[in-house]
Amino acid sequence: MGSSLCWSRILNGARIARRTRTQPSHCRGFAMASTATALHPQFRPPSHPRAPRRIRTYPPTLRFTIRAAAASTSAPAQREAEAGVPWGCEIESLESAASLERWLTASGLPEQRLALEKVDIGERGLVALKNVRNGEKLLFVPPSLVITADSEWTNREVGEVMKRYSVPDWPLLATYLISEASLEGSSRWSSYIDALPRQPYSLLYWTRTEIDAYLVACPIRERAISRIGDVIGTYNDLRDRIFSKYPDLFPEEVYNMETFRWSFGILFSRLVRLESMDGRVALVPWADMLNHSPEVDAFLDYDKSSQGIVFTTDRSYQPGEQVFISYGKKSSGELLLSYGFVPKEGTNPNDSVEFLVSLNKSDECYKEKLQALKRHGLSECESFPLRVTGWPVELMAYAFLVVSPPEMIQRFDEMAVAASNKGSAKPAVNYPELDEEALQFILDCCESSIKKYTKYLEGAKGSAEVSINSKQATRTLLLKQLARDLCISERRILYRSQYILRRRLRDMRAGGELKALSLFNGLRNLFK
Repeated sequence: MGSSLCWSRILNGARIARRTRTQPSHCRGFAMASTATALHPQFRPPSHPRAPRRIRTYPPTLRFTIRAAAASTSAPAQREAEAGVPWGCEIESLESAASLERWLTASGLPEQRLALEKVDIGERGLVALKNVRNGEKLLFVPPSLVITADSEWTNREVGEVMKRYSVPDWPLLATYLISEASLEGSSRWSSYIDALPRQPYSLLYWTRTEIDAYLVACPIRERAISRIGDVIGTYNDLRDRIFSKYPDLFPEEVYNMETFRWSFGILFSRLVRLESMDGRVALVPWADMLNHSPEVDAFLDYDKSSQGIVFTTDRSYQPGEQVFISYGKKSSGELLLSYGFVPKEGTNPNDSVEFLVSLNKSDECYKEKLQALKRHGLSECESFPLRVTGWPVELMAYAFLVVSPPEMIQRFDEMAVAASNKGSAKPAVNYPELDEEALQFILDCCESSIKKYTKYLEGAKGSAEVSINSKQATRTLLLKQLARDLCISERRILYRSQYILRRRLRDMRAGGELKALSLFNGLRNLFK
C-alpha cells in the first residue's frame, strides 16, 4: 500500500476520533470532520539521508517477542488476545494514575478541583472534590504538559530522522509514543505512559475472527477492518522507508506492528484537536481521564486567558459526582470503533446506524443509473445515516433513482446529484409519482437489515474460536456483550424506521383507496 494513500486513509479515519467544539473527540472511556488536518500529503524521504549514529542499546526487558499482524486484513495473524506491550497499565489501575497526578503537580499542573477515582462509567474517571458551578472552567493543563508533533524527543536522533522524512502528525505521534515508552524512566513522559492502558478495548484490539463473528450484522465491521488495514499499511510504510534504513535507531523488537497497534489505539481514543491552538492535535495528560456523557456539551480547548487546556462545564456537579465532557456527536458504532464502549440503549441522542442500499443489477437501466452515480462520486452500493428521528434527504434521492422507470432517464443525473449532496444548494427532492415505490424500497432494505440483527442476537451465528482461560473467557464475554449492546441499539433505530415507513405507506395507500372510492361513487351517481 502506498504511503500517501495509506496515511491519507489513516487521517480520514482519524477525523472520527477528534475532540473539539466542531468535531470533538477525546480520551479513554469515548462524523467525519468537515475539514482535514493540514498534513503532508506525500511521503518524501530526504535526498541524502545521513548515516545513523549508534545509540545506546535497549535494556533486556524491552527485547520482547511479539507476533506481528499480517499485511493483509484478508488473512490476519491469529495473535493471542492477551498479547500486549510491556508498558502501560491495566485499564482500571488507580495506582499508576495517582503517580501521574503527583508528577503533573510537580511539573506545573495547578491545584485541581477534580480527583481521579474508580467510577461506574469508564473504570477510571475524574470526580468533583467540591461543588462545581455551571459555566466553570476546569483543568488548566499548561502547554508544557501537552504532547504535540512539536514535542521534544528524548532520543533526539530518532526525532531528527522522523522530521527529516516529513512524517505527518499521526504517524509521527504514534512513533513518538513508542520511542518515549521504550526509554522507560529516561523519558519525561514515563509517568504518563505508565498510566495509559496497556490494551484498550478499541476495535484495533479485536482479532479478525472476533470482528467477523461478533459484528457480522453491524456496518461498523467494514470500517473496523479498514482501519486495522490502514494502521498495518502505515506501519509497513514506516518500516520500509525509514526503520529498515536505521535499524540501530528503530530496532524491530521495539518498533513493530504490536507497538504501533497500541500507539494508534491510544491516538484514536485520546487525541484532541485544539481549535484555539491553530487546530493542533495533542495528547493532554490528566484531561484524558475524563469520560464521555451524551448529556453534556463540554469540550476541551486551549484558553488563551489562562494559557492552559480547559473545558467549561455546562451543568453543575456535587462533591463526589463524576464530571464528564463530550467526545462529540458520535453514534454508538463510532464510539465502539475508537473508544471500545457502547452507551446504554436509548441514552445516546446522536445514535445512528449506517443504512446500506444498492442498485438492482437486474434493472434494465442499471448501467445508466450506475453511470449517473459515478459521475457524482457515488457507487452502486452506498450507506446513509439512519436515525431515530428519520433519514436524510440523500437517502430518499438514492431510493428515487433506484426505483425510477426508464422513461425518467433524463432525470437520473439530478437524482444522483441530490443523493451526493454536492450541489451548490440543498436540492429539492420531489418526485411524488415515485414516493410510494421509494418508501417501499427503503422499508424492504430496513426489514432485511432487521433480520440480520435478529439472527445474530438469537444466536444463529457461531462464536469466535478462542483458547479459553480465565482472562480470555472474561475478554470473550466482554466483547460479546459490547457487540450485543451495539446490535440492540442499532436494531432499535431500524425498528423505529420500520414503524414510520409502514404508517406512511399505509396512509398513502389508504388515501389512494379513498380517492378511488370517491371516483367510483361519483360515476355511479352520474349514471343514476
